[in-house]
Formats: sequence, C-alpha cells, structure tokens
Amino acid sequence: MTAQKHEVKASSSLNGLDRIVAVLDALRESPGATLAAVARATGLSEPTTHRYLAALREHRLVTRDSESNTYTLGIKLFELGHSALRGQDPRAAARPHLEALRDQFGETSVLAVHDEDRLVIIAAVEASHGVAKGAKVGEQDCWHSTSLGKAILAELDPDEARSLLCQGPLERFTSRTLTDPDEVLASLRRVRADGVAVDDEESEIGLRCVGAVVRDAHGAPTYAISVSGPTYRITLDAVPRISEAVRRAAAAISTELGHLGA
Repeated sequence: MTAQKHEVKASSSLNGLDRIVAVLDALRESPGATLAAVARATGLSEPTTHRYLAALREHRLVTRDSESNTYTLGIKLFELGHSALRGQDPRAAARPHLEALRDQFGETSVLAVHDEDRLVIIAAVEASHGVAKGAKVGEQDCWHSTSLGKAILAELDPDEARSLLCQGPLERFTSRTLTDPDEVLASLRRVRADGVAVDDEESEIGLRCVGAVVRDAHGAPTYAISVSGPTYRITLDAVPRISEAVRRAAAAISTELGHLGA
C-alpha cells in the first residue's frame, strides 16, 4: 500500500483497526521510519500516530530504536505469520487459481507436490470440454516427461534433480520423450529461462501441457501447477498465452503460501 493510499484512507475517517493497519503498512514499506514519517505516510496527526505506535509496541507488533528514535515491525508479526502459514493448505490456496485457469481455457488444471522422490497430484479441476485429459488426485506423475515434473526439476539443485531422474530407466512414452537424464537436464535450461515447462506430446500423443513451479513459504520448489489438453485445442500458437496465465497463477499461489519473492 503506497503512502498516497494511506493518506486517502486516513482522510476518510478511518476506524481504529484501519489506522493500526495503516501504521503497520507504513512501517512495512519504510522500515526504520520516524514518528513524523509514519504520520505523513498515514495522514494521521503525530499525537494520534504516537498513541497507535505505543499500543503496538506493548504487544510487540512494533519496536522502537531508542538511539535513532525510529520504528520497525516487531517480532510478534513474524510469530503470527508463521502460525498462519503452518495452517495453510496448498490445495485451498491453489483451488481458485486452478478454477480460473479452467474457466479461461476450458482445460484441465492440476496441482502436484514433490513428495520425497515422487510427484503426486493433490488437486485437479477437470476440463469443461467433453474431450479432456483426466487427472486423478493421488495419481503419480513422471518427472522426465510431464510439465509438472520438469517445472519442479528445473528449480531443484542439479544433484537432486539428477537423483530423481536416475531412480531407474526413464520410460519412453512417445517418440518425443527424452529418456537420457543428461538430455532432460539440458532441456531444463529452457524451462528456467521461460519460467514454464511444456510437455509437447512427450507423455501422450495428442496431449500438450504447460506447467509452472509453485514455491512454498521457504522458497522451495515444492509444488507445480499445469494446464493440459488435446493439441488441437492447446495449439503451439496458444502456448504463449497459456504460459503467461500459468506463470501468473503459480506466482499468486506461491505468494499465498508465504513466498515473499513470488
């Protein structure tokens, strides 16, 4: 929230809770701000701002540096945020975005998780079309041929990615499937550059998928989402538009899971 927005809200007779949020937002944007700076950012008077800052300090939501007489956000906010993230269900966070992708493109959208050495689908929203690629919750997907797998592999440590690819022989599903771990790893450079992975009939002839990584609160590439459908609907011309939507949805889910760099 910008300082200008704070001022607009403050001039509209904020209630107590709104003022508290405005003060916290001001400190989020300008850590180490003085009382006068917080007052300017919120549009509140200095005496009023001081009262709110004093109350927030009592609850460890704000701290004050006695030497510089400046204010920053307090550790209690971290504790509250950490508690909130512990209860965050990635499926609940992803569901509205998966539904929005399904509604936008009419195709199946799914969420998968990196669970030890497995790639498991944990949420699926089926396509609205009669002819669709089904996806079952609990189903395992392949690392080397799917957009979900490649999206996660591209962001893992190279040694970890290689380990996942070398659990056993890589199955060739179509003539497009890469079965050499070195070739798969080399192909991931494109995934990292584009921010999306494409399964272009590598898992199944006539099927094309676009996937992107979803990061957890620690920034780890724990999840991925994808949109999949028949190649006559997800054409090569449509891939850039779908890719952008999938990238945005993945970033939004990452943010909701607590990844601040999304």
